[in-house]
Amino acid sequence: MAKRIPKEKCRICGVNNWSALYKGPIRMGKFGNYSKSSHVVWKCPNCHVGFLDRTPLNYEIENYRELVDGDISPEHFYVLHDGEQADILKILGAEKLRGKVIADIGCGAGSFLDLVRGCASRTIAVEPARYFHQELQKKGHQVYEYCQDVLRDWEGRVDIAVSFTVLEHVENPLEFLREIKLLLKPKSFLLLSTPNSQDWLLQFLPEVYGRFFYRYVHTWYFNQESIQILSTRAGFKRVEVRHVQRFDISNALYWIRNHCPTGIGKTSIFRDIDEVYKKTLEKNGQSDFIYAWMKV
Repeated sequence: MAKRIPKEKCRICGVNNWSALYKGPIRMGKFGNYSKSSHVVWKCPNCHVGFLDRTPLNYEIENYRELVDGDISPEHFYVLHDGEQADILKILGAEKLRGKVIADIGCGAGSFLDLVRGCASRTIAVEPARYFHQELQKKGHQVYEYCQDVLRDWEGRVDIAVSFTVLEHVENPLEFLREIKLLLKPKSFLLLSTPNSQDWLLQFLPEVYGRFFYRYVHTWYFNQESIQILSTRAGFKRVEVRHVQRFDISNALYWIRNHCPTGIGKTSIFRDIDEVYKKTLEKNGQSDFIYAWMKV
């Protein structure tokens, strides 16, 4: 909630030269639940990352997951995330998975690991929230709380690591990626995803969409430049960034008219140009989402 310029250096690049990126209410959970006080998201001009300066959160407690998803049950997690896995598998490439040791960092109740369990030689679930552990173990995943715990057994032995919509939550992204890199074999890779801070709606409706986009549970806000800088500083040899627009043009139109999210497919009038709309945003780096392959 602090409005003063942070005294600490950027945890990614070490520069202390913050400027205000956004000032106002931020989302405290589901849509419509906004902070009563104003928050500031700061921008580092050196590595282009956004930073929410507030008290660090405890990822292990139930209240944290309620702020993220609104419910702590595995069943609710599956409802929210099972439908995303087909697109993730398409992006990752199913042909890469057979016989591999796969680690999901920040896996929640395990939607992705459940999908790849049949072809992977080992699935490693890394999840701080212990209330998910029994469910993960029941399905045969090897479970740890943090990457530091995994290193004791799997340092340099993991073929593929994934981490979906987790990077924006952690307190120190640089340390987080360095620990993941230690798990990976030579010539292997990490695939991660995160919201894109260059989302065109954030630029078009900065106040209205800003209070929805910026969240109390998200410490960091990334774009292509900041992801590339972070990857290099973490020691990865190469990074490939892919912009993905998940929401269609009807979602944007309803945002502009009603100032609220509506999902997708709310009108069929513009269905023929949805693909053009998405491809244009992806080409210009203004999609709502980013995937990054970080290669060892």
